[in-house]
Amino acid sequence: MNGNQYDGVLMNLMKSKAISLDEVDEKSIALLGDVFKPRVIQKDMFFLQEGEESTEIGLIIKGIFRSYYMDKTGNDRTKYFYAEGAALFSYAAYLSQKESMYYIQALEDSEILVAKISDFEEIVEGNYQLLLLYKKMIDGVLVAKEEHASSFKLLNSTERYKQFLAAYPGLEERLKQYHLASYLGITPVSLSRIRTKLKLNK
Repeated sequence: MNGNQYDGVLMNLMKSKAISLDEVDEKSIALLGDVFKPRVIQKDMFFLQEGEESTEIGLIIKGIFRSYYMDKTGNDRTKYFYAEGAALFSYAAYLSQKESMYYIQALEDSEILVAKISDFEEIVEGNYQLLLLYKKMIDGVLVAKEEHASSFKLLNSTERYKQFLAAYPGLEERLKQYHLASYLGITPVSLSRIRTKLKLNK
């Protein structure tokens, strides 16, 4: 990292994960700064592609990403969205040492901080603050996956849309309609109808 210019970003990241700034020491920030390097990813480019090994973790400074897969009919299916402050990686692929089944694609020109997962795990070992940060990153990924999967069993399309609005405040205006519709498991036409109905009922 150049001249500790991202120290504030890393500090805010730890704060956003509910790690008290009173507990965060300069050593922990310096360790993060040693392994995370800035990277620019242009719109429509990839952080990770299907068939690749998941060896890096990214922290979003600016921009939006989506995770998706290709179904048997050749259509892409959006699984998750990631915005500022979120972590990018395929934890399942990393743990299993298998190739990723998903793509992680930038939806805007984006700036991220990137580290090798192995390097990150090395500095985490023996450091309670960084271990807590890593755990909260993983917890966030697992919770998002479980909530999205259960929403298709428990909620109708309108309820899933409302859940999205609550989980990703302010993100809707930055997304293409077909990406959001794919995430909700509906067509763009159905999404337009849901939006219209909710506006009329206000």
